[in-house]
Amino acid sequence: MTREEAIARIKNHKIAHKMNEPRAIYISEALDMAIKVLEQEPCEDAISREAVHDLIATWLSDYLTDEIRETLETIDGKVEDLPPVTPTQKWIPVSERLPEELEPVNITWINHNPESYYADIKDKPFTATGVYFNGQWYWWSTLCTDILAEYSHNYDDVIDDDIEIIAWQPLPESYEPQESEG
Repeated sequence: MTREEAIARIKNHKIAHKMNEPRAIYISEALDMAIKVLEQEPCEDAISREAVHDLIATWLSDYLTDEIRETLETIDGKVEDLPPVTPTQKWIPVSERLPEELEPVNITWINHNPESYYADIKDKPFTATGVYFNGQWYWWSTLCTDILAEYSHNYDDVIDDDIEIIAWQPLPESYEPQESEG
């Protein structure tokens, strides 16, 4: 069974199940989460593969029709092969709060007064990686952070006053290759 077929079956069962109302609502919500995992939709309420396994194990112990049981077992097998679904990162306006000092973060910046040869970027938002330290923003690199930590200023990487930092967000987790099972 493909992921698409599993999703279609879940959607059909959500409509067709005949259980008492509180239980039907619980299973309907849990199936919504399973669909999100299968469709790989990044979302605020995404759940981990382990949580899906736990939910499916709970459902399998209940009295379900053979068709629903087969669907859940198939989903459980497919969930293991999926990449993790991560919640979407939200931008945090600098007017709301600033990041920890020397913490590299993604930034959204706008150049209000670029050099004439960059006139086409004026007042347009861009993203980069920056670091905030002692009331000043800097373009981030590991060298920049080392210099700031040691000398408390880095003239080469300071962000120009014509550039406005409007929002930031934490950096995503680094990619870690999975060990192949053999």
